Amino acid sequence: MTVTMHIGEFKARFSEVVEMIKGGVVIKVVKGKSGQLVGYFGKEMKPAKPKKRKLGFFKDQGIEISKSDMEWTDEELSEMGI
Repeated sequence: MTVTMHIGEFKARFSEVVEMIKGGVVIKVVKGKSGQLVGYFGKEMKPAKPKKRKLGFFKDQGIEISKSDMEWTDEELSEMGI
């Protein structure tokens, strides 16, 4: 459950907010009449599963890249402007 609070209310009720967070409530803190987001406070949410990356993307494209392709001399780097 998410509860929205203005920053002044958040500060005034901080002890109560801490207990709410311990109970699993997520607090969305906003400021001003526009309701500009300050941040979310609550228990750590589980991170999303990382996307599976397909290794060897270029392999299916008929392109081979080796480690030696990624090594340049100082002269080559200066020609590239690096």
